[in-house]
Amino acid sequence: MPSRDLLKILLLSNATSEQTPDLERISESAVQDEVAAVEKALSGLGYQTEQAAIRQVSELQEALARYAPDLVFNLCEGMDGNSALESHIASLLELLKIPFTGSNSLTLALARNKNLAKKILRSSGILTPNWICCREIPTSLPENLHFPLICKPACEDASLGIPANAVARDFPTLIRILENLLPKFAAEGVLIEEFISGREFNVALLPEASGIYALPPSEIDFSGLKPGIEAIVSYSAKWLEDDELYRNTPSYCPGNLAPALKQGLQQSALAVHQALEANSYGRVDIRVDEQGRIFVLEYNPNPDITPGAGFSKALQADKISYPEFVQKVLQEAQRRQNKDPQC
Repeated sequence: MPSRDLLKILLLSNATSEQTPDLERISESAVQDEVAAVEKALSGLGYQTEQAAIRQVSELQEALARYAPDLVFNLCEGMDGNSALESHIASLLELLKIPFTGSNSLTLALARNKNLAKKILRSSGILTPNWICCREIPTSLPENLHFPLICKPACEDASLGIPANAVARDFPTLIRILENLLPKFAAEGVLIEEFISGREFNVALLPEASGIYALPPSEIDFSGLKPGIEAIVSYSAKWLEDDELYRNTPSYCPGNLAPALKQGLQQSALAVHQALEANSYGRVDIRVDEQGRIFVLEYNPNPDITPGAGFSKALQADKISYPEFVQKVLQEAQRRQNKDPQC
């Protein structure tokens, strides 16, 4: 691997798709904020950089041929609006033996398929809410699935497809929610999952030379929500800055946590990371019920790392600068290349 001042890094991202509805473009285009932040950090660290925002495989091939990077900083979350292709991009880089940052293709594919990921978590002894995955409206529910229930796409991220009214407390309401979701998401399925009333946390994970390190947990504060509004992070609460739900669901890091709870959250996050064979930075979303039981909701590989996002708040809480974080991610990619000749 060349020295830092000679190392050429390609910042790879997904260009906004013309097919994406306007509302969903907000989350899709947010990746460019990540690109700007990472490029600034890389430049300050002395690396050579070039950007490529792609919609097609041919555009990725052209960028790789034109720039011949020593390493790809992979911020691509899909292609042409299709998040299912996120893991394919990592697979192509693996086949070409080009080192890249972020999660490997297997973890990206597993984490996106929440139904499969939850099966792996449960088989690994990790507590996750009871659920079923459906592609059509059910006529009844299993005996072990109890209201309230939350509905969400089985194979999307960034809270896409999660409306503010995603929680059902009776069967007729569940049917109405599914009637809205299934026309768009039936192909890959919709999760019907027990809704865990309680506190919501996320734990950011950072690669270190000695292994993966759990940063201080962040907590979502739902106390500002009006009565009758469900305490969930819907798409509006996550992305629409002018929305009341966004303003009333801030996150805090570090949270005011008892030492035992903090340790439990971090240990659960590390167990998820291992179960899904992850290798780089990520985020684990967690609910804690009134009995103090820790339920893992999902794993987010390559999460949003823009300054101000939850991951960056966790870095700040642990007194890790943004350039230092970027350097750690690069080092993990280089270690992976040296360890595995297949990259």
